[in-house]
Amino acid sequence: MKNFPVFVFPVSLEFYLNARHTHKQLLTVYNPYDFSVNFKVLCTSPKKFTVIDPEGVIAPQSCIDIVVRYTQPSVSHCDTVEKFRITMYDKNTQQALGKRDILTKLIEGEPSNINQESLGDSFHPLVTRAAPLRPTEEHSRVTACQHPTHRDQQPVNVVAVAVSICCIAALLLPTQPEQVVKSQWPDWLHIGSNLKLVFSFVLGLVCMLVLRP
Repeated sequence: MKNFPVFVFPVSLEFYLNARHTHKQLLTVYNPYDFSVNFKVLCTSPKKFTVIDPEGVIAPQSCIDIVVRYTQPSVSHCDTVEKFRITMYDKNTQQALGKRDILTKLIEGEPSNINQESLGDSFHPLVTRAAPLRPTEEHSRVTACQHPTHRDQQPVNVVAVAVSICCIAALLLPTQPEQVVKSQWPDWLHIGSNLKLVFSFVLGLVCMLVLRP
Protein backbone atom coordinates (compact mmCIF):
# COMPACT_ATOMS: atom_id res chain seq x y z
CA MET A 1 0.00 0.00 0.00
CA LYS A 2 1.23 3.44 -0.89
CA ASN A 3 1.16 6.16 1.73
CA PHE A 4 -1.10 8.75 0.10
CA PRO A 5 -2.91 10.95 2.64
CA VAL A 6 -6.69 10.59 2.65
CA PHE A 7 -8.63 13.78 3.38
CA VAL A 8 -11.96 13.32 5.17
CA PHE A 9 -14.20 15.77 7.02
CA PRO A 10 -15.21 15.60 9.80
CA VAL A 11 -12.48 13.59 11.47
CA SER A 12 -14.95 12.00 13.91
CA LEU A 13 -18.69 11.43 14.24
CA GLU A 14 -20.79 11.84 17.36
CA PHE A 15 -24.35 10.54 17.51
CA TYR A 16 -26.69 11.44 20.39
CA LEU A 17 -29.23 8.95 21.66
CA ASN A 18 -32.04 11.43 22.33
CA ALA A 19 -31.42 13.65 19.29
CA ARG A 20 -32.77 11.93 16.21
CA HIS A 21 -31.45 14.60 13.85
CA THR A 22 -27.91 13.47 14.74
CA HIS A 23 -28.57 9.87 13.68
CA LYS A 24 -27.89 10.89 10.07
CA GLN A 25 -24.58 12.56 9.27
CA LEU A 26 -22.31 13.24 6.32
CA LEU A 27 -18.72 12.29 5.64
CA THR A 28 -16.98 14.26 2.89
CA VAL A 29 -14.08 12.55 1.15
CA TYR A 30 -11.76 14.76 -0.92
CA ASN A 31 -9.59 13.85 -3.89
CA PRO A 32 -7.01 16.65 -4.33
CA TYR A 33 -4.98 14.63 -6.83
CA ASP A 34 -4.84 14.91 -10.61
CA PHE A 35 -6.20 11.41 -11.21
CA SER A 36 -9.41 9.56 -10.38
CA VAL A 37 -9.50 7.24 -7.37
CA ASN A 38 -11.82 4.55 -6.09
CA PHE A 39 -12.91 4.52 -2.47
CA LYS A 40 -14.42 1.95 -0.15
CA VAL A 41 -15.95 2.37 3.31
CA LEU A 42 -15.61 -0.36 5.95
CA CYS A 43 -16.98 -0.43 9.50
CA THR A 44 -16.23 -2.33 12.70
CA SER A 45 -19.99 -2.75 13.42
CA PRO A 46 -21.86 -2.91 10.10
CA LYS A 47 -25.12 -3.94 11.85
CA LYS A 48 -25.35 -0.62 13.70
CA PHE A 49 -24.86 1.60 10.67
CA THR A 50 -26.10 2.04 7.15
CA VAL A 51 -23.82 3.71 4.61
CA ILE A 52 -25.31 4.91 1.35
CA ASP A 53 -22.92 4.29 -1.55
CA PRO A 54 -20.06 2.73 0.44
CA GLU A 55 -18.05 2.35 -2.78
CA GLY A 56 -17.49 4.64 -5.72
CA VAL A 57 -15.19 6.81 -7.81
CA ILE A 58 -14.00 10.32 -7.02
CA ALA A 59 -13.00 12.48 -9.98
CA PRO A 60 -9.77 14.50 -9.87
CA GLN A 61 -9.87 17.71 -7.85
CA SER A 62 -13.33 16.94 -6.45
CA CYS A 63 -15.09 15.41 -3.46
CA ILE A 64 -18.02 13.18 -2.58
CA ASP A 65 -20.46 13.07 0.35
CA ILE A 66 -21.18 9.79 2.13
CA VAL A 67 -24.38 9.49 4.18
CA VAL A 68 -23.99 7.57 7.45
CA ARG A 69 -27.06 6.48 9.45
CA TYR A 70 -27.07 5.05 12.97
CA THR A 71 -29.77 2.40 12.61
CA GLN A 72 -29.78 0.81 16.09
CA PRO A 73 -29.29 3.48 18.75
CA SER A 74 -29.75 2.11 22.26
CA VAL A 75 -28.47 2.77 25.75
CA SER A 76 -26.30 -0.34 25.63
CA HIS A 77 -24.42 1.08 22.65
CA CYS A 78 -23.63 4.39 24.33
CA ASP A 79 -19.99 5.37 24.88
CA THR A 80 -18.83 2.53 22.65
CA VAL A 81 -16.24 3.69 20.14
CA GLU A 82 -16.65 2.33 16.63
CA LYS A 83 -14.55 2.98 13.53
CA PHE A 84 -15.12 3.67 9.87
CA ARG A 85 -12.19 3.00 7.55
CA ILE A 86 -12.08 4.81 4.22
CA THR A 87 -9.58 3.33 1.78
CA MET A 88 -8.61 4.88 -1.54
CA TYR A 89 -7.50 2.76 -4.51
CA ASP A 90 -5.88 3.49 -7.83
CA LYS A 91 -8.63 3.35 -10.44
CA ASN A 92 -6.52 1.47 -13.00
CA THR A 93 -4.44 -0.92 -10.89
CA GLN A 94 -6.79 -1.18 -7.87
CA GLN A 95 -3.73 -0.79 -5.67
CA ALA A 96 -4.45 0.72 -2.26
CA LEU A 97 -3.17 4.30 -2.05
CA GLY A 98 -4.04 5.20 1.53
CA LYS A 99 -6.56 4.88 4.32
CA ARG A 100 -8.17 6.96 7.04
CA ASP A 101 -9.99 5.82 10.19
CA ILE A 102 -12.94 7.85 11.47
CA LEU A 103 -13.92 7.34 15.11
CA THR A 104 -17.60 7.38 15.98
CA LYS A 105 -19.48 7.17 19.26
CA LEU A 106 -23.06 7.17 20.49
CA ILE A 107 -23.55 9.58 23.38
CA GLU A 108 -26.45 9.42 25.81
CA GLY A 109 -28.59 12.56 25.98
CA GLU A 110 -28.66 15.52 23.62
CA PRO A 111 -25.98 17.89 22.34
CA SER A 112 -25.52 20.86 24.63
CA ASN A 113 -25.86 24.21 22.87
CA ILE A 114 -24.05 26.65 25.12
CA ASN A 115 -25.18 30.19 24.61
CA GLN A 116 -22.26 32.55 25.08
CA GLU A 117 -24.58 35.32 26.25
CA SER A 118 -25.79 33.16 29.13
CA LEU A 119 -22.29 32.81 30.55
CA GLY A 120 -22.46 36.28 32.06
CA ASP A 121 -19.45 37.61 30.19
CA SER A 122 -19.49 41.33 29.56
CA PHE A 123 -17.73 42.66 26.48
CA HIS A 124 -16.50 46.21 26.04
CA PRO A 125 -15.06 48.03 23.01
CA LEU A 126 -11.31 48.30 22.80
CA VAL A 127 -9.61 51.68 22.78
CA THR A 128 -7.63 52.35 19.63
CA ARG A 129 -4.21 53.75 20.39
CA ALA A 130 -1.60 54.87 17.92
CA ALA A 131 1.62 52.92 17.93
CA PRO A 132 4.62 54.85 19.33
CA LEU A 133 6.77 56.43 16.66
CA ARG A 134 10.38 55.52 16.26
CA PRO A 135 12.90 58.33 16.79
CA THR A 136 13.66 58.57 13.05
CA GLU A 137 9.96 58.64 12.10
CA GLU A 138 9.20 61.26 14.75
CA HIS A 139 12.07 63.45 13.57
CA SER A 140 10.96 63.22 9.93
CA ARG A 141 7.35 64.06 10.85
CA VAL A 142 8.40 67.09 12.91
CA THR A 143 10.65 68.28 10.09
CA ALA A 144 7.85 67.91 7.54
CA CYS A 145 5.45 69.87 9.74
CA GLN A 146 7.90 72.67 10.41
CA HIS A 147 9.04 73.06 6.81
CA PRO A 148 6.10 75.21 5.57
CA THR A 149 6.39 77.51 8.60
CA HIS A 150 10.07 77.99 7.91
CA ARG A 151 9.29 78.93 4.34
CA ASP A 152 6.68 81.46 5.45
CA GLN A 153 9.16 83.11 7.77
CA GLN A 154 11.84 83.56 5.07
CA PRO A 155 12.50 87.24 4.22
CA VAL A 156 11.91 88.53 0.72
CA ASN A 157 14.86 87.82 -1.55
CA VAL A 158 16.64 91.15 -2.08
CA VAL A 159 18.34 89.96 -5.26
CA ALA A 160 15.02 88.97 -6.80
CA VAL A 161 13.53 92.38 -6.02
CA ALA A 162 16.56 94.13 -7.52
CA VAL A 163 16.35 92.05 -10.70
CA SER A 164 12.64 92.84 -10.97
CA ILE A 165 13.29 96.57 -10.71
CA CYS A 166 15.99 96.36 -13.39
CA CYS A 167 13.69 94.44 -15.73
CA ILE A 168 10.86 96.94 -15.25
CA ALA A 169 13.23 99.85 -15.90
CA ALA A 170 14.53 98.16 -19.05
CA LEU A 171 11.00 97.64 -20.34
CA LEU A 172 10.27 101.36 -19.86
CA LEU A 173 13.21 102.39 -22.05
CA PRO A 174 12.47 103.37 -25.67
CA THR A 175 12.78 100.80 -28.40
CA GLN A 176 15.35 101.13 -31.19
CA PRO A 177 12.90 101.41 -34.13
CA GLU A 178 11.34 104.47 -32.50
CA GLN A 179 13.62 106.87 -34.43
CA VAL A 180 10.92 108.92 -36.16
CA VAL A 181 10.51 111.31 -33.26
CA LYS A 182 13.64 112.76 -31.74
CA SER A 183 14.05 111.27 -28.29
CA GLN A 184 15.61 113.00 -25.34
CA TRP A 185 17.16 109.69 -24.27
CA PRO A 186 20.70 108.92 -25.41
CA ASP A 187 21.09 106.39 -28.21
CA TRP A 188 22.75 103.82 -25.96
CA LEU A 189 19.58 103.66 -23.86
CA HIS A 190 17.51 102.54 -26.84
CA ILE A 191 17.19 98.73 -26.72
CA GLY A 192 15.81 96.30 -29.25
CA SER A 193 12.51 94.40 -29.14
CA ASN A 194 14.23 91.04 -28.70
CA LEU A 195 16.06 92.29 -25.64
CA LYS A 196 12.80 93.56 -24.16
CA LEU A 197 11.31 90.10 -24.65
CA VAL A 198 14.21 88.66 -22.67
CA PHE A 199 13.64 91.15 -19.85
CA SER A 200 9.91 90.30 -19.83
CA PHE A 201 10.69 86.60 -19.54
CA VAL A 202 13.15 87.18 -16.68
CA LEU A 203 10.62 89.42 -14.91
CA GLY A 204 7.99 86.68 -15.11
CA LEU A 205 10.36 84.11 -13.61
CA VAL A 206 11.32 86.44 -10.78
CA CYS A 207 7.66 87.18 -10.01
CA MET A 208 6.91 83.44 -9.81
CA LEU A 209 9.86 82.99 -7.46
CA VAL A 210 8.84 85.83 -5.14
CA LEU A 211 5.07 85.30 -5.14
CA ARG A 212 4.99 81.50 -4.86
CA PRO A 213 3.29 80.19 -1.65
